[in-house]
Amino acid sequence: MIKLTRRPGVEDFALDRLSSMDTGGLISRRELLKRSTAFGAVATLGTFSGVLSATAQAEGKVTVGLDSGAFTPILETFAPEFKAATGIEVTFASYPLGNMYDQNLLALQQTEARFDAFDFWPNFTGDFGPFLTPLEEVGTLAELNFDDIAKPFQLLNHYDGKLVGVMIDGDMFVDTYRTDLFEDAAEMAAFKTKYGYDLAAPKTYEQYRDTAEFFTRPDKNLYGAVEVTNYFVYAFFINQLVQLGAEKGERYGQLFDDQMKPTLVTPTAIEALRRYKEISAFMPADLAASMPWDVGRQAFFDGRIAQANWWTDMPKGASDASISKVAEKIKCTRSFGEVTVLPYGRAMGIAKNSKNPKGAFAAIAWLQQSANANRWVAETFAQSLMDPWRMSMFNDPKSTFPLQSASGFADNFAAACKDTLSNPKCYLDISIPGTNRYLGSIIQHVQRAITGEATPEEALQAMTVEFEETTETYGRDRQIAHHNEYRDRMIANGYWS
Repeated sequence: MIKLTRRPGVEDFALDRLSSMDTGGLISRRELLKRSTAFGAVATLGTFSGVLSATAQAEGKVTVGLDSGAFTPILETFAPEFKAATGIEVTFASYPLGNMYDQNLLALQQTEARFDAFDFWPNFTGDFGPFLTPLEEVGTLAELNFDDIAKPFQLLNHYDGKLVGVMIDGDMFVDTYRTDLFEDAAEMAAFKTKYGYDLAAPKTYEQYRDTAEFFTRPDKNLYGAVEVTNYFVYAFFINQLVQLGAEKGERYGQLFDDQMKPTLVTPTAIEALRRYKEISAFMPADLAASMPWDVGRQAFFDGRIAQANWWTDMPKGASDASISKVAEKIKCTRSFGEVTVLPYGRAMGIAKNSKNPKGAFAAIAWLQQSANANRWVAETFAQSLMDPWRMSMFNDPKSTFPLQSASGFADNFAAACKDTLSNPKCYLDISIPGTNRYLGSIIQHVQRAITGEATPEEALQAMTVEFEETTETYGRDRQIAHHNEYRDRMIANGYWS
């Protein structure tokens, strides 16, 4: 006998609503019901009804601004589908990744909008916030399927207590390691003999340092680690600072005290910077002093690196056999240290100078639908650098990562990410006015310490001076208010503790 599973009452209610919904000819009722079968009636009603209600008030075209190269190709394939479903024509305007801050801030301050919806780094929310439309003034969180977004990512993109952006790309540090090295019997025996404990993916800095040293073999063009020591250097230094602070039982990652005085020239920060420089000795010598993010990633794809403590784009790309020589030889797990670090990612918001905020919201809601979001991430690495940010993406990895499902890597990647996201200890970057300038100081002076131009103490002291200048430029009282709100929001959710 086949036992039929009864749908929950809320599913029946949502299905009834979908069956009688007036779509205005924008999508067939049959298509709505087909989506409800695939993704659940409640989810379909919450997300697609939002698109329809926003579309009913939206007219004309919508321009979506995106940093060039990251995922513009796959998004452009969505344009005809979006128009077919909503009646809105969407076009794309691009800007260079390195100029995202300057170009976007200038565009937001103009009378006439360059774009309606656009992507930005959450770090910039403190500066962009005054020029963004709070999302809940245009639509609802249910229409964005917001509850499905991983909790840490939900806490980003707030300005003056209002949500002004929603994630479209989720990055966190994970450890991607070579199984042909870490699980090789001869390597395991040699490591045990040298270090006195079993070779495995590192869980502490000491293990990370030992495994990096062990696999550094320049004569074989093999190196034990790769980290960015160029533009995104701040994220990797912050990771060391956060992990060391947690080891010592401190409030990890706090860069300022209650009066916005920098807390940088401390034994913890000095040791963290020393550790960061130490790891650079186990990277390709010709690149270690200034390792760009794209070059470091390619070095891993080429088989020159044993492990990478890196954002989630590393395992995603390394598992793509069309661009990676180690596609069948990798696993990933939580990064070393006690804390989950989410230093990067992309959000999408609505420009306040947009003349079509309803259309902009419809575009964002369309991209946040599970079917579209999953396919956006699932495409090949060459088409999209997008990383997962929704729990449904990790709960159904074979749907999110069809290219890697047969090998089992999709399950491994999803499990590692879920473990990382559920960690009760988590650090999210500050996002207050002037964050771009604060991070710029970190980038400049950490690089000086890496190259030996300055000692860790000298580099941190220089950062301190520039941090103070930035705080005074933006106004200390204003900065204190923004920083306290951000810190309190993190602490209230169990983080930064």
